[in-house]
Order: sequence, then structure tokens, then C-alpha cells
Amino acid sequence: MMNSANIQKLIEVVKQNNKNLPYVNLDEKGNYAGWVSDFHIIDKQTLLPIKLNLSNDNDLFVLFALAACWSRTGQWENSACFAVYLKMTGKDNALYWKNSTAVLPEKSQRHESAKKVLTRYDMAKSGEKVSFRSDFYDSLNVLAQSWETIKESLLQSESKNDYCIFIQLISNIQGLGARSNRMRIKVPLLLRELRIQNTYKNIPGKWCCVPDQRVRDAAKNFSISLPTNATMQSILKSSEIIYSLFGDLYDIPLFAYDDIKDCLE
Repeated sequence: MMNSANIQKLIEVVKQNNKNLPYVNLDEKGNYAGWVSDFHIIDKQTLLPIKLNLSNDNDLFVLFALAACWSRTGQWENSACFAVYLKMTGKDNALYWKNSTAVLPEKSQRHESAKKVLTRYDMAKSGEKVSFRSDFYDSLNVLAQSWETIKESLLQSESKNDYCIFIQLISNIQGLGARSNRMRIKVPLLLRELRIQNTYKNIPGKWCCVPDQRVRDAAKNFSISLPTNATMQSILKSSEIIYSLFGDLYDIPLFAYDDIKDCLE
């Protein structure tokens, strides 16, 4: 049986340790301020933190690139640092990646690209074991080819107050996920960050929680039962369950569990 006291303790401990967790950014009300509002990655030259302003088209593109990259296996730092690479090099736009001839040389230089990020940026809170998968680049080409259609679907969703339009489109684009797969598990991440920055109006919070494997594993420790299959419908149902428990902290307490579990004892 789910223990509400344990869930509340998890929330409290995450809030107490938020400054030690690079993916936990809380606002003045104690709600989640979004991951991309501050990556906790500092430019050593300017001493400025890396963040995304999602009203800017290039930063919006980077958010989608980040989600596509994070839909692969591997640590979350990989996608964060890849987002930094895109901004650092000015390759943070659909026009660059729409040209398929850019993909092959980017793939061949990916190890050097990761090293450049680690050289210029302070990863003190985000780890330094970073790698860029070769299939990151294929997804960026797919994303760029669909970019205008994706933005149009968001505008339609906003105007009709129906984000199923966007969800249906983005979750069925072949190649946004690993290899030629679709991206589904990180669709709530996109909605969450857009909702937090109010980039598009009336995004329902219940569809903004990411039930990835790390979150699912943590949920078992609190007897939170989530649907197990990977359909978009099941992912949204899992998101609704998580949101009913954690509200505008979204999936963050469960995502943080593995990092703060010793503090719960």
C-alpha cells in the first residue's frame, strides 16, 4: 500500500537538498522552475550559467534536441552537455541541421566536441563523464526537417486548448528516438518545460511528468503502481498518477530518489 507519509518525506528531503542536485531548480514557492531554467553548467569565460529561454526559437530547438538525445540510454548529463555544445557552437537552429551533409562530419568529431564542452564549461555539479552518441545527430536532422510542422502543432494545440494534437504528432515522428524509433517517453519533458516557462498557454500539468526507468524504479519503493507498456497512452496515464502525488514538482522527487535515498533513512 502506498505510504503518503513516505512520499511527503521524499518531497521534503528533495527540497532540503535542492542546491546539491543540478536538475532541481525550485522557485520561491517551492515548485519546480524547470530543468532548462538553469543547467548548473557555468561558462568559464563569461562565468554565466547555461539556460534556455523558450520564447527564443533557437533555444526552443535546443530543448527538443535535448529531449531527443535524452530518449536514448545513458546518463542525463550527456543530453545536457550536448545542449551546451549546440549553443556554444551556434549550431542551435533547424537551418544548420536541416542540411544532411552536416551530420556525417559532426558524427566523426563527436568525441572532440564533447571534450571541447568539458574544457570550456564548469561541470562541477553535472559530472564530467560525458559522451555524445552518434545517433544524436541523425535525430537532429529529423527534428530540423519537421521543425515548422512541430511548431504549428503547438500553436494549434494552444488555440484549440487540446495538446493531444501536439502529442500525436511528436510521438509519431520516426527517427526522433534511438535509431529509427519514435520519441515518446520524453514528450512529457517537453510539455513540462514549455508549461513552466508559459511558452504556450494551458498545458495540463498532468501530462508533464516523465515516467522513465529511473522514475519507475523509484516509484516501486513507494508502492506507486505505474502502467508498464510504452504506448503514449500509458506514458500519459503514468504521468497523471505521478502528478496526482507530486503536483508541480512533477516527477522530480522520484527522479532524485536515487541521489538522496540515504537521507530518507
